[in-house]
Amino acid sequence: MKNKLFAVAGAIMLAVAGLAGGALVNGAEAQNNGKAPVILIVDRAKIVSQTKAGKTIPSQAEDVKKNVEKELEAEADKLKKDIESFQKNASLMSDEVRKQKEQELAGRYQYGLPQRVQIMEQAFSAAVQQAQAKILVESQPILKDIVEKRGATILLDRSAVMYAAPETDVTQEVIAALDKKMSTVEVEKVSLAEIEKQIQEAQAKAAANRK
Repeated sequence: MKNKLFAVAGAIMLAVAGLAGGALVNGAEAQNNGKAPVILIVDRAKIVSQTKAGKTIPSQAEDVKKNVEKELEAEADKLKKDIESFQKNASLMSDEVRKQKEQELAGRYQYGLPQRVQIMEQAFSAAVQQAQAKILVESQPILKDIVEKRGATILLDRSAVMYAAPETDVTQEVIAALDKKMSTVEVEKVSLAEIEKQIQEAQAKAAANRK
């Protein structure tokens, strides 16, 4: 999942870099021709939250979060039952077996479960960010088209601007065009079992490389 997220984020950076590069060249040409640069503003946060596709993210994210919490609760219940079972049967075990079981349960309690919680939280955040990134990637051709049609030389995100005239803000224009292009975006499901499988595969691969 993280590889997918990095790929999407990379695509965004390349697209933004492409626009920025074009703006710098056009800006230099404008100055050489004695023309003032044309600056446009876009609010990417609004594009993510106010488009049709963006509005489908919160409900999906809530469902994914609930499933994550259920899996973690099940894992915690399993650990609790294993501890109770050990306490009942510890007197019947040999010293060596009892010590091994104690260490195993202590490791699961102190490190295993907290680590799973952290990993699941990170995976959930990555899933939401990936969905948001898809929307921003789809908005890039629209932004490029608007920049070219208006003869703009610079495109800035709203967060980087203290004040701008309303007519320079193309956010609603982008949202309208994006709504025609896509009406939903998928928030990828997060599974503890799948994540643990990926971790085990990564650990096995790392161990093989060390040999």
